[in-house]
Amino acid sequence: MRFSAGICHISSTPSYSSTGGLDCSSGSRSLLAWTAISLSQRRRRVARRPSTAGKSRPSSLFALGVPLPDYGNFATVDTSSIQSAVSSSSSPLLFDWNPLEKDIHNWLTSSNILLSDATRPPSNEEIKTLQKAFALFYGTDRNVDEAVNLLTKSIESWEASHQGGDEIAGLYRVRGDAYMELIQPRLAAADYSKAIELLDGPDGNKADPEEKPACRLGHGRAIRSLGMAATKEEARSASKDYEVYFRLVSRLDDDDKEAGATFSDAIIDGIQRNPYACWEWGMVNRVAGDYDMAAEVHRLAAKAFEEIADKPRSVISALDQGIDLAAGLGESNESKDYGKKLAVVKKTLEDAIASDVNVEGRDVELLQRVVAKEGEARIALSGVLWNSKEKAGAEAQFGEACSRLDDLNQDYQAREQERIKKGRLPPPKVKRLGFSIDDIVGADEASCSRFKNEKYIQEKLVWPQGLQTKVNNFLTLK
Repeated sequence: MRFSAGICHISSTPSYSSTGGLDCSSGSRSLLAWTAISLSQRRRRVARRPSTAGKSRPSSLFALGVPLPDYGNFATVDTSSIQSAVSSSSSPLLFDWNPLEKDIHNWLTSSNILLSDATRPPSNEEIKTLQKAFALFYGTDRNVDEAVNLLTKSIESWEASHQGGDEIAGLYRVRGDAYMELIQPRLAAADYSKAIELLDGPDGNKADPEEKPACRLGHGRAIRSLGMAATKEEARSASKDYEVYFRLVSRLDDDDKEAGATFSDAIIDGIQRNPYACWEWGMVNRVAGDYDMAAEVHRLAAKAFEEIADKPRSVISALDQGIDLAAGLGESNESKDYGKKLAVVKKTLEDAIASDVNVEGRDVELLQRVVAKEGEARIALSGVLWNSKEKAGAEAQFGEACSRLDDLNQDYQAREQERIKKGRLPPPKVKRLGFSIDDIVGADEASCSRFKNEKYIQEKLVWPQGLQTKVNNFLTLK
């Protein structure tokens, strides 16, 4: 491993929201129409604003199909004028509308949303509440707690007036996103589950195509963030979410798989579109106790990262593949296939450890995480070797791991001293749920001594009890 500043071979991390990096477009749904009506009335009376083409917008907002609200003014909705406007595609009122507003007009004309099956359309006040909720969640002056309160009110009013299930599902999904930001994964998981239930119902086919994968990925990530605190049942449910997500985002319709293959070509294609989520899928399988599945998924993540020239994350995924296999070894080394399994574990870990030698890049923190993961893999291997009576090999791996982690810590401390000396501010520490491959242990946490801390091993490394026992036996010379 070299902390060089040469050519960067790292693909920059996309800021995946619950959509997992999908290219979300605004859907022409009734929720979009109602929240956009007041904007369209007001905007056609003012001069056109400078173009914002090319600027990024919150993908999760667009997954719901709702345009960014105007955060400073929540105009009253006059539905009669909208009905008048939609009555004719040649209405002069439409002349100065932007493309999004014209799309809304066209959809209102074709689907006659103003005459929907709901008991009543949302009131002016309900629309203003929803717009304010989005402003507080997605805007510049953010207040996520208050956004949750307003989204709760919107959900209650949308359900009371029997709006479409696809619209209500979108609201639950957005509130789930908000709960994730508030570090409340179980509340988020409940909202994503409700959204999935609604999208699987009779109104599900009306939803924007991005909603189903967004909800599946959101629920999977909420459970993934629980680590070993998730039950096996929750982990299996999250594993199913990831599988469905990859199938939904795949560019292939064919869900058949070749003889002997674990996954279909469609799922493989979905994995290639989002290897970050694939790594997460492997971790929830580890929590579920399905170590062979976890190892295979991490192998696919390593391959997918490699295909986009992301060597560091590919190596991390390969190391996790070996850790999965080590976790899957039974307690007894007397079973018939133990020797064969042990050989596979040793080769997988040794190959992955050797593969990080030439990893380079400018992202120092990412490279530090690679070294920390390598140290973790070596210590896992030392526990496996000790349990198999290969004491010399176990001690060699542990010694090398401690040496590498000590070097990592010294490098980290030297960089910190240099930063302080030059008066540079430390990078901001944003509290967030640790579901991502980029949230794993780094230089500030990794050390040999920490492997004696059960809480650290469970919460930070997500090791099952069997692997913890093997390493503890080595550390206590049992």
